[in-house]
Amino acid sequence: MKNNETYNIDLLNRYFAGEASGDDILALKDWLKIDADNKQQFDDYNKVWQQLEKAKIESSVDIEKEWLKIHSRINSGVEEETKVKELYPGTKTNRKRFMKIVKIAAIIVWLALSTFLIIHYVNSSKEQVLTAKTEMVQKVLPDGTDITLGSGSTIVYPDKFKGDKRKIKLKGEAYFNIKHDAEQPFVVMVGDVRIEDLGTSFYVNTNIGNNNVEVVLTSGKVAVYYKDKPEEKTILEPGEKVVVSLTDTKITKSQNDDKNYIAWKTQKLIFADDPLEKVIPVLNKVYRSEIKLKTKSIAECRITATFDKQSLDAVLNVLKATLDLDIAKKGNTIEISGKACK
Repeated sequence: MKNNETYNIDLLNRYFAGEASGDDILALKDWLKIDADNKQQFDDYNKVWQQLEKAKIESSVDIEKEWLKIHSRINSGVEEETKVKELYPGTKTNRKRFMKIVKIAAIIVWLALSTFLIIHYVNSSKEQVLTAKTEMVQKVLPDGTDITLGSGSTIVYPDKFKGDKRKIKLKGEAYFNIKHDAEQPFVVMVGDVRIEDLGTSFYVNTNIGNNNVEVVLTSGKVAVYYKDKPEEKTILEPGEKVVVSLTDTKITKSQNDDKNYIAWKTQKLIFADDPLEKVIPVLNKVYRSEIKLKTKSIAECRITATFDKQSLDAVLNVLKATLDLDIAKKGNTIEISGKACK
């Protein structure tokens, strides 16, 4: 069975209406084996059709009674008999015959509308919101995609992906490990910017300032574009990044030279002859700390070290011993002072 929502719905309708061919039934059986969600959708449709069968107009249906029910909902109070006379002048017998036809037609329309609303409800997706408050949060989406949200970040996603693309909204920063599906690409939406998976692990940050969005590719490929210009895609290779403007249609691509861009997720820090003025912001982000350089002259002191899931105290002790620094804690603030490095 094709991975196409419209085709699948049409096939289900043909099956329950008793119009499915032999090939249709074989395709339906294959589709039911693919995913438990497909079986659930089949069961939901079955319930709808069972209800409709009970509601079918048969000879036993009291037309007058059903008409009165519908009439009370859809008529503004003007007598239907008057309306019929205006639309269908003629004998009393003809008017009665016409009135009966109108009543039957109204019941059919009402049932058809009810069917549409029930099916629409069955197939509608509910919007889910996930927010990482003070700690990072990891979430596996319904399609198997793994997302890690940085603190203060939010994603909005459906409880079931439908249509030709899997779309989510992001505010903040997140790392995505996408479960690739060429027939239903994964798309991250940030304002008018679209980040589309081409078999990918990547990082997105909407908090870099100046109304810009940063995308860094770890593996695979990713396409970045504006929603109104999908033909103008910027393709990223591993190790590349783009900075995308949310105010101007400008995408700037470059090599990613930030070794610690996902250290907040991995807790692995790599410093290679980096000055303290660059080290401290990384530590504050990863450990959600408030470290300040009390002595400005030590900002250029440089450190080469790798820390893998070590505590902040352990990291500070290495800095203290390596650069001969003084470290003092004052409430929630950590102050670092010392002599300028030679």
